[in-house]
Amino acid sequence: MVTYRRVASNEQSTEASALSREPPGNSDFRSAESLRSPSERISDKLHALAWVVLAYGVSSYTHLFHKMFTDDRIIRPIFHIALGLFLMNVVLTLYLTVYLPYKFPDLSSPSSKSKASASSPAFWDVYCPRVIPFMTASGVFGSFLLVRACFPVWGFSTPLILGIVALGMFFSLHFIPCF
Repeated sequence: MVTYRRVASNEQSTEASALSREPPGNSDFRSAESLRSPSERISDKLHALAWVVLAYGVSSYTHLFHKMFTDDRIIRPIFHIALGLFLMNVVLTLYLTVYLPYKFPDLSSPSSKSKASASSPAFWDVYCPRVIPFMTASGVFGSFLLVRACFPVWGFSTPLILGIVALGMFFSLHFIPCF
């Protein structure tokens, strides 16, 4: 089995130094969270709750999910391609956040020479550098295809409806506890 090995761009750059570097602006999540005041955290939760409630209201008012899967005006081939791209993003996210830490559990141990855990972006840059750009491209392309597939149903309000529901889904992640 062939594995990816990073090629040094200059003589000082090696795989170990690439793994040990911290991405810019990426401090420890828990320490950054503890520096914030309780009012800032409550404000963030309230903003997230507002987006989730707005997304629920929009999806209920438009019967979004019912129409997506039963309405004959939805362009099915484009809709299925968009769903496939989003499913690919879910699988790749699980690969990066679940499988890689399971496959490389010893990288985050104190005895290891590298400081990056297998679930960190620094590790992803070395081990699988093309996954994040691919996920970005497939997410953008899938979003455009989803808007195109649903356009016959809601017309020019389709991007607004899908955007509000997507933001509500993203902000719902605020309510998943951090372990």
